[in-house]
Amino acid sequence: MKITFPQSILGLVLLNGSLYSSSSFEIPRARSATIRRLCSQTRATFLDTEIILFSDEDDLNGHTDQNSKSNTLPIHTQVIQKDTQEQDGQHDGQRQQQQQQQQQQQQQQPQKSPRNRASKRNRHQNPAMGDTKFLRKRTADLMRLASEDQHGGQVNGDHLKSKMKADRKTFNWLIDQWAFSGESDAVDKALALLRKMEELYQASQNTADNIRPDVRTYTKVINTISRSGRSDAGALADSILDQMETKYSSGKNDQAKPNTHTYTALVEAHANSGAPGAASRAEDICATMIQKWKDGDPDVKPTARSFNAAISAWAKSDLEGAARSAESILYQMNHVFETGNAEAKPNAYNYNSVINAWANSKHVGSAQRAEELLGRMEDLYIAGDPDIKPTTVTFNSVIDAWAKSGEEHAGIKAEEILRHMEELYHTGENVDAKPNARSFNSVINVWAKSSQEDAALKAEGVLDLMKRLYDEGNEDVQPDAHSFSTVINAWAKSKLPGKAQRALGLFREMKKSYLDGNESLRPNVVSYNAVMNACAFTSGDAFESNKAVEIAQAVLKDLQQSDFGSPDQVTYGTFLKVCGNQIPACDSRDKLVAVLFHKCMRDGQVSNLVLQQLKLVASEELYTLLIGRSPHEGTGMMDLPKEWCCNVVEGKW
Repeated sequence: MKITFPQSILGLVLLNGSLYSSSSFEIPRARSATIRRLCSQTRATFLDTEIILFSDEDDLNGHTDQNSKSNTLPIHTQVIQKDTQEQDGQHDGQRQQQQQQQQQQQQQQPQKSPRNRASKRNRHQNPAMGDTKFLRKRTADLMRLASEDQHGGQVNGDHLKSKMKADRKTFNWLIDQWAFSGESDAVDKALALLRKMEELYQASQNTADNIRPDVRTYTKVINTISRSGRSDAGALADSILDQMETKYSSGKNDQAKPNTHTYTALVEAHANSGAPGAASRAEDICATMIQKWKDGDPDVKPTARSFNAAISAWAKSDLEGAARSAESILYQMNHVFETGNAEAKPNAYNYNSVINAWANSKHVGSAQRAEELLGRMEDLYIAGDPDIKPTTVTFNSVIDAWAKSGEEHAGIKAEEILRHMEELYHTGENVDAKPNARSFNSVINVWAKSSQEDAALKAEGVLDLMKRLYDEGNEDVQPDAHSFSTVINAWAKSKLPGKAQRALGLFREMKKSYLDGNESLRPNVVSYNAVMNACAFTSGDAFESNKAVEIAQAVLKDLQQSDFGSPDQVTYGTFLKVCGNQIPACDSRDKLVAVLFHKCMRDGQVSNLVLQQLKLVASEELYTLLIGRSPHEGTGMMDLPKEWCCNVVEGKW
């Protein structure tokens, strides 16, 4: 028996037994991995089993078009079925055990509608999702063959020479795949498919109903636009909505009436665009949804998802009062919910988005407001609302708000939240509030930014707690290179004596742990630069200064000889700062600066940061000799030979 799988085949379900050895197959290279995986998973035989070949035109989004049901597949495929009552008991037992495990896992997860489950499952199994060449080929074939039929006078989608149906289902499927493809031209492809559908429908004098774009078609296009993140996504999505409303109100297309999903995709398009005015427009669309719902429109109902997109838009905005606007939407949600719309019930995700808005706000008291919202969530959860249960993500967002606040007691407040998380988890009151590495790193970051005299000691104390908990078996709080580097930076800002030595000690501990097998503590350029920064800002007597220079030189040499990275513009700029702060002006300093600058030139790392520090540390004569210009000329990177700056990463300073 020989079975040829054409390019159009999307999946193969095989049951009962093992692969029959006398069968031979011709499988396209792009599909071979999928076929092997499915055969392995199902242990299939072709002697006593049912073989089902799914075509591209099958509805892979979990929907069924009642008008297109057929006993035959739209592509040249076969269904080979042989009756059998024999079953392998061992395989049955294995399948039953797997089914029980899957059921237990499903019971532990939030329930999803069958429609959504089918849609996500089919996307994961879909070759187009991982093979953009396949997706492009299918799109090009459909567009070409649809055009041929259109010019040949056959536009009803049933007579394509490709053996592929050019109907609404096929077009919708391709548009949906472009939405999730991540390709830069996904929007262009989706719009081209939509235009082709409209052309075919018009060419049929509005009689080919199975090619007419419907609300799902337009919504999928808007979703593609939304997921693109383009700055013009909002305006482009608005234009699609205008088309839908015009076609529906004029009677040209009674299937183009926008619904909840359409408006939600529209809100997300504006929220994801980041364009000026996007947040206000997203909020306005939510207001439109509320009004349509109040007016009795059966197809439009504001949901938690649509509201959350508007909240997220404000969270990304840098406008004055953005966080307050985000919080006001949360109250609107609650009002809509209390007036009868269960789908608008606020949940923890909505609260987290508002907390993030306050965390990103520069408003005085923003961190305190974020913590108050956390307190409200805890009260609602204790009162019996499981949908508002704060999680580790929630607590981390509030800690982050304190880190960004710059307030004097931010470190104390952040550490209080961390202790509260530990208490909630260990007492069992909220096991979803278990602190993780990010929780600890965020608190360390708060202390690193603090101006308190003992901030560096506090930061190192949190790191010590992480290490102790990890050694006791809590793998969720394993310190990483970021943890150590942040504590080193805390010491760099400290005014305590011996900070260069403390920074070096932490670095050596991190490096030793990595060499002993702890992959998460692999040093990087940032780690080296942090130690050097501590050396640059060391204060004290001549001994302290000499020690700082000695450590900085040792660290630079170690970096140059290591496999952990190469010196960058920050490395050289910081070392020049060490020279300026720790070595008195003299010939020895000039010689050291000249040697360092030549190394920086050879590495292509001469940045504006390096030029600024060179101007501060070098004598006027030395600066002119090295740069070829007077320090009074305002020389920048653009004035230098390209090879001097070729490896500078912009924005790293």
